[in-house]
This record gives sequence, C-alpha cells and structure tokens, in this order.
Amino acid sequence: MACRSEEKAKKAIEQMQEENRQEVRAKRRAEKEAAEKEKQRAEAAAAKEEQEKKREEERKKKEEEQKKAKEEEEAKAKEGEAAKEGEEKPAEGGEAAAEGGETGATEEAAKEGEGTPSAEDNTTAEEGQGDARKASEEVEEGVEEAKVEDGGAAGDAPAEQEPEPEEEIPPLKLQFMQLDLESFESVASFVKQFKDSGLHLHVLICNGGLIAPALVTTKDGLESSFQINYLSHFLLTLHLLPLLKASGGTPKIVNVTSRLHSSAEGVNLENIQSQKGYSQMKAYANSKLYQIMNMYTLSSKVKESGIDIFSVHPGVIDSGFQKGYSGLSKVAMLFHKGFGKNAQDGAATTLTAVLDEQYNGKGPLYLSNCKPAQPSNMSKNEEKQATLWRYSLELLRDHVDDTILAEIGETLESIQPKEPEPEPTPEESAPDEGDKPKSEGESEKKEEEAPAAASQEEEGKTEEGDKPAEETQQEEQKTEETEQKEEEGEEKKDEE
Repeated sequence: MACRSEEKAKKAIEQMQEENRQEVRAKRRAEKEAAEKEKQRAEAAAAKEEQEKKREEERKKKEEEQKKAKEEEEAKAKEGEAAKEGEEKPAEGGEAAAEGGETGATEEAAKEGEGTPSAEDNTTAEEGQGDARKASEEVEEGVEEAKVEDGGAAGDAPAEQEPEPEEEIPPLKLQFMQLDLESFESVASFVKQFKDSGLHLHVLICNGGLIAPALVTTKDGLESSFQINYLSHFLLTLHLLPLLKASGGTPKIVNVTSRLHSSAEGVNLENIQSQKGYSQMKAYANSKLYQIMNMYTLSSKVKESGIDIFSVHPGVIDSGFQKGYSGLSKVAMLFHKGFGKNAQDGAATTLTAVLDEQYNGKGPLYLSNCKPAQPSNMSKNEEKQATLWRYSLELLRDHVDDTILAEIGETLESIQPKEPEPEPTPEESAPDEGDKPKSEGESEKKEEEAPAAASQEEEGKTEEGDKPAEETQQEEQKTEETEQKEEEGEEKKDEE
C-alpha cells in the first residue's frame, strides 16, 4: 500500500522487531524465574519429607532402646531377688552345701552374663547412639538450609546471579511489494507478484486511505477518495479471495473504516463521485460507508467458504494522516492532537479482529475500541447495498473475469451495465389533445383532415394522369357489356 517513504516503514518495522525481542526476552526470564522458584519449593518439600522420615526412624529406634533397657533392668531385679532367696536358705550338709554353692555361683554368673552387657557391648551401643545423634544433626542442618532457600524464594531477595546469555530471537520475515491504490493496473501487478511469491494468505487488512483536500481524478477516471479508500480495495479483495480460501485456518478480511461513515450522504449515483460538488469530509465519509456496506454484501457471497469480514474504527490517532485536512476540519484535528491514540494503540482494534478467537465465525462485524459496535442504519440498508454492489462491479468489469467473479456468484454477463431506456419521441412528448376544449380540438381535426383529403385528390389525379389508357379500356369494356345485355333482352322479347 502507498506509504510516505520506504525508509520510515523500515524504521517502524525495526522498532517493532526490537519491541518483540524485548517482550520475548522478558517472558523467558519470567518463565525461568518461575521454574527456579518451583524447583526450590520442590527441593524444600523433599528435604522436609526426608527429615520427617528420619525423625520417625530415630523415634522408633529410641523406643526400641528404651524397651530393651527396661527389659534388662527387670532381668537384673529378678536376679537380685533370686540371689537374696538363695542366701537365706540353710546349708544342707557340707558337700551338698559346697556343691550347691558352686552350682548357685555358676548359675548366678551365667545369669549375670546373660542379663548384664559387657564393656564391649556398652561401647558399641554408645557409638550407635552417637551416630544416630550425628545423623539427626545433619538432617536438621539440611532442613535449616532448605528453609533458608525456601524463604528466599518466597519473600527474601534472591542472591544475585550472573546473567545467562540471551537466546537469539529470529527477526520477522517481511517482504515489501509495491501497490498504488490510485491505479487498477498497479493492483493487478501487485496481485501477480504476490501470487508468484507462493506465500499463503490468512489475513487481508485493507488499511490504505487518504483525505484529498480537493477534487482529484485518478488515471482510471474516478474520484480519488472513492477509488483509493474503497474501490481498489474491493478489486484487490476479489483477486485474492481464492488465496484466502486455499490457505486454510480462519481466513479474515479487515477493512479499516471510520466512525465518520455515519455522516455520509449515502448511495446517490448522481453524486457518488462528487459529480455535483466536492467536499473532502463528505467524500471521505462516503468512502468509509461504502467499505462497511460492501462488507455486508461480500460476506453474504463468501460466508460458506469460512471467510470472516470485519470493519473496524481504529479511533483518532496522532499521525500524519491529518495533513490531508483543510479548513475547519484541519482546525478540529489540531485541537484533538495530543489527545489521540499512538500508532500502537491505534492498531489494537484491528489486531483484535485478527487475533481474538471469540470473534471467529462472527462476521460480518463492525468493531470500535476493541469491541463490537453498531454502524449507522444507512450502512445496513440492503437495497442501497445492492445498488452499490452492482455499480461497483460495473466499474470493475474490465479488470475481472468469469473465474474471479465465480467466487462471488457473478459473471461478466450479469454485471454488464443496463442499456438506457429510449428517450420519448416528440409526438409522445407533445401535450395531450384531450386536455384542449372540444370545439378547438374538432376544428383542428377538420383543418388536419382538409389538407389530407386535398392531398389524396392530388395523388388520385396524379395516378389518373399516369394511367389513362387502362381506365379508358375498362370503360369501353363496360359499355360493350351493357349494350350486349340490352340486345339479348330485346331478342327474348321478340321470341315471346
């Protein structure tokens, strides 16, 4: 589409690429930090679970040790009681007593050997308890470390880490193609170049436009606002419909229009291209109205193909577009300067129509400020829509063929302009004689009949003069026949 300069366009694209890179990098950093925090939380939870497990094992071990110690104390108490009972019994004979004493001592020693742990056993038990305490301390230290890490992840500032090298973000793949909406020939050249590129087409945004300060006629003989803002977009769309249908997905067409369409004159074929006088705001408003009206008709023709068509009002934007204004319109735009949207915000409604999935399959739809809105009642007048549709196709008939028209259910024959009705002849347009007074009509009729009779007599005289021999011969023949009949009658009387 026509832009002020390719250099400015490239700078704008570079800025968009840089903003895209920064946004992607910030998103990746946030994702990485979130993943790191989640990892720390998981490690802390695992450490806590391990600590609880070790504490449970240590508790069970202590219970077993306490139970064993208690059993040993009970065994010792029983041995003491048994020894005391043995000392109180009287000796029964010297040898028996001696034998009994030796036996008791032996049994007591055996019992003591069974019930009382040796020095080596005590040392082993103490070492085991020391290992258990050491393991418990290590677990507690690990838990404290995990708590510190978890606290840092949850609230405290994390330790500074060296920034990792950022991944290289591939640049946007852009291609520039020349398109001048002021020329149907340029539209055809662009279509050919785009088709030859082999690129897919999922979204077509018709964003080109102007406000002409004076009446300008294009090389195609059309008013510039009408052709650039509306008709060339329509021609471009017709040629690209097959690509939109073939590319798959959810194909969309977005016409960037304006809320000023509500102040348009409407579809008046006698002034549709400012034939009766030019007003820059009226011409602009009309062209934007025609975009919306075309949206409704075209959508009804391609609805089954799954193509959604939108018209969007981007809002008042601080850009160079207002340079086309003049007079009071320019004063009004300068008044709004500084209060309008920037270019990024101005593109938001267009991007909403393209990217917001809630509007898939909802076309035809008019959007303003990133949400559906109601266009003017005039734009929804079906009779006027049909008039504009036919008029537009008649103007484009030399730039389309039956293949292109088949996409919208039309043919070259169906869009041929209608032949004008024949003008009335002078006789048909003359005043009706019935409106005149009767006497005057009769007198005029007699006056007309008199020259007609005279004319017929003159024609008869001319014919008689041209054929005297024939009439004389006929008269002679009649005379002879009469005489013959008279003679025959006399003969019959004589015979009687």
